[in-house]
Amino acid sequence: MPLRQRQEVQEVLPASAPTVKRPGVLSRACTLVPGFTELDSLSNRVVDLIEEGRMEEAENVCHQLLARYPDQIDGTERLAEVYEAKGEKKRAAEYYRKAAEFAQKSPGFDQELIDRYFSQAKLLESQN
Repeated sequence: MPLRQRQEVQEVLPASAPTVKRPGVLSRACTLVPGFTELDSLSNRVVDLIEEGRMEEAENVCHQLLARYPDQIDGTERLAEVYEAKGEKKRAAEYYRKAAEFAQKSPGFDQELIDRYFSQAKLLESQN
């Protein structure tokens, strides 16, 4: 789940709430929130599949994320990571840009995150 919604719900959860690390451009730790665990599960599944080298499955899960949670950034961010892992730098850059644009249009995303997405896109484009 994007950082913006995690921040909103973290304030009402006890300090003992479980956390899950979702590595990516952000390498952030997120609090699990009841009702959003499927999103977390799918997003984490993509990371696991990338690490296992199962790129086609990872890409399919990204498309599930995009279909089920179109108002969340996870599917776009994870798809960028899949394409980057596959060595498809141009497509990865395209999806990092989409993630940056999504974050720009959505309330609660800070400029640092947006800059990270754009920076990663530029880096990948420079490697083509």
